[in-house]
This record gives sequence, structure tokens and C-alpha cells, in this order.
Amino acid sequence: WNAAIPHFGGSRTFHGSMAVVEQCLRGEELRAGQQAVLLQLRTKALQERARAQLAWLRHRRRVLENLQDSTGASAMAAKQHKILMELKREQAEVQHLQNIHRAAHQERKLLLKQQREILMMQHSTAQLQEKLQSLAGKQEVMKSGSKDSCVQLKHKKSKKYE
Repeated sequence: WNAAIPHFGGSRTFHGSMAVVEQCLRGEELRAGQQAVLLQLRTKALQERARAQLAWLRHRRRVLENLQDSTGASAMAAKQHKILMELKREQAEVQHLQNIHRAAHQERKLLLKQQREILMMQHSTAQLQEKLQSLAGKQEVMKSGSKDSCVQLKHKKSKKYE
């Protein structure tokens, strides 16, 4: 997006550049929101998958306990523990991704806001330069006007003495 933003120029360029920056900010907010929703959905899917697996293993364990198969029942308990540990690991991974995405979002947002501030400073600088050039032009006109009137005044005085 940086290449799409001209650095200096007229008011039209400034407004176009600001529109690009504002659009980038809105896009960044939208993208961050979508990313957050995707990670929440992933967390929910992990929990539902684990819940279903645990329910199935509980059922199998009860059946094996009723059949008095203690070896099979303890194997089911071990699988349940494994599923719970895997769920915790995957939840920690999702949390880590959320933190990374949140930090990256804040950084991109800060950069876009800084770009907006730079554009505003460039615009105000350009406006000040235009005003200074305008004032300098007026002073030249006034100086040349006063020189002309001095020359005319001297010319009139010299005619009086003639």
C-alpha cells in the first residue's frame, strides 16, 4: 500500500492518499476481526472434537468395565488422558496464534496511523509553502509598486524644478 500513496502533491492527491490509508485501516480491522473469528472457531472445533472422542471413550470404558476387562478399561482411560493432553496443547497453540495475530495487527494498525499522520504533515507543509509563496509574491508586487511610485515621485519633483 505504501507504493500506492504519493508523497507530495495537491489537495486532490492528498485526499486520494488519505482515502487509501483509511481504506487500508478499515481492511486491517476487518482482516483482524476475521482472523479472530477463525481462531475462535478453531478452538470451538477442537473442544467439540475432544468432547466427542471423550464421550466415545467413556462409553467404551463402561462397556469394558461391565465385561470386567480391566486391561481394556485402563487402555481407554489412558486414551482419554492422551486426548485431554492433546486438547490442552492445541488450545495453547491457538492461544499463541491469537497473541501473534493480535500483536501483528496492532503493529500494522500503528504503521497505518503513522502513515496517515505523515500524510497530514506533508499536506499541512505543502499548504504552508503555498501560503509563503503567495505572501512572497505579494511582497514583490508591493516592493515593485513602491519602487515605481518612488520613481514617479522623483520624476514629478524633477519636473517641478525644471
